[in-house]
Amino acid sequence: MAIVIIETPSLTSDQKTRIGERVITALQHEGMAPGSVVVVFQPERGDIYLDGMLVKAEVASPAPAQPPVPSKVIVVTPAPDPGLEAKTRRSKPELQDMKSQLIEILKAKGSLSSFEAQVALDLKECDWAPATLRRLFTDLEEDQLIVKSGQKRGTRYVWKDVIPPQPAPPAVKLVKADTEVE
Repeated sequence: MAIVIIETPSLTSDQKTRIGERVITALQHEGMAPGSVVVVFQPERGDIYLDGMLVKAEVASPAPAQPPVPSKVIVVTPAPDPGLEAKTRRSKPELQDMKSQLIEILKAKGSLSSFEAQVALDLKECDWAPATLRRLFTDLEEDQLIVKSGQKRGTRYVWKDVIPPQPAPPAVKLVKADTEVE
């Protein structure tokens, strides 16, 4: 969740509503999910230190006809939760663990689609899951542990031990007939 803190001299509730809506709309246009942005208005606290220089907070009293302008805007985006959903990259041990779980599920079920793998691994809500699973399936295919069949949404990944071995076709032996043609 992103928190936008606006430190300003006093604003009316209408002004706070207008500013808040504009900030949230702008962040949503930049890709932030609806409901994941909080705008907090608080009184100005004084001087701040930015990029090697001290910025003095001097707020001039606004003219009566104009609404006051915020003197400082601070956008704070907290660090993501350690859960898998919030991370942008998984570590090698996490990917290896996911791959091991995928192998166990494939052994148990015999074959999976990407969607079934997402459900089995409880990754339905993760945006990154399809791409990560494709990479894991590709690794398993390169290791010759699975066989890929179908394409696009019909793609299935089959555990290789499940595929019954195809018997070699019997050798055809041609024999000359002993019958005479009349």
